[in-house]
Amino acid sequence: MGDWFAEKFDDAKGLMGEVDERHRSEFVDFEGNAQGFRIVTRLEMYRNEGGMRLSKATLGAFTKYPVTSADRESIVGKGTAPYVGLKKFGVFRSEIELFKEAADSLRLPEEVHQAGNWWRRHPLVFIVEAADDICYNIVDLEDAFTTGELPFDTVRDLLHEAANNPNRDVSGLNQAEHIALLRALSINVAVESCVEAFKANHDAIMTGTFSASLTDAGPLAPTFAKMKALSRDQVFTARRKTELEVSGRRVIGNVMSGVLPVFEDLAKAKWDQEKLLAHSRQLVRALDLDLRNVADAEQALHALADFTSGMTDRYAVRIARMLTGI
Repeated sequence: MGDWFAEKFDDAKGLMGEVDERHRSEFVDFEGNAQGFRIVTRLEMYRNEGGMRLSKATLGAFTKYPVTSADRESIVGKGTAPYVGLKKFGVFRSEIELFKEAADSLRLPEEVHQAGNWWRRHPLVFIVEAADDICYNIVDLEDAFTTGELPFDTVRDLLHEAANNPNRDVSGLNQAEHIALLRALSINVAVESCVEAFKANHDAIMTGTFSASLTDAGPLAPTFAKMKALSRDQVFTARRKTELEVSGRRVIGNVMSGVLPVFEDLAKAKWDQEKLLAHSRQLVRALDLDLRNVADAEQALHALADFTSGMTDRYAVRIARMLTGI
């Protein structure tokens, strides 16, 4: 999605030309974390009226990167993030006031600088992040074995190490069952490792000065490093995954290019849905596009991103075929 936005901004025609250059990075560097915050606070359930209406503590724990794209870009630029919560951005401009309200209530330390503002993480973010890291690192290995991208011996040996070298009788298990057992045992050990890391760094976590992940700070850190290296070098570059990414890129591009004219037409109609051209109205019905509260170019592009990022893989393929007539 980000690459598609970047190509369109290079042309800077129509809606693309109306978005301030300072705000384009939200789309060019499209971030799922920020979209997730938008979903739970605006789109899901009570649309534009609090979304899921989650507690402020939940929103705080949800937000791994408490900064907007523009502020992060001003603070970090192309350099190394000085704080773990600045590695990416996690809130769009459209939702920043909602986050500020939660941050103020939670008394999250705010860093105010000439370049931009950001917040220290809520302590529970580190636990949420640890759950993500554990699943991605360990379960991805099991998936890679299942799909044939990694051999049994490679996955078995690394998961056996992660599980603290258990002495279990596996003579009655087939390879898939053996890997599943090691996956479960590894997750348990990884959780314990993250608990130890949280306890050891409790004071820094509570004051907002801790700047690492729990998986990297616990006793299992060397094994996690091996998992990341293996995934980076052999899993993420595997032919099957590359083929899926190439195909997915084309599907997403076709969908976004096919839906964009609806928003271009809406802009020409002064954001009045009733004045859309017949073909645009047809697409709105066919795709069940939600155009509520779309009243400027930036909101239009967010609505396009909302629609595209919310599709399942199969639905995206079906819609791409419908829009291209293939």
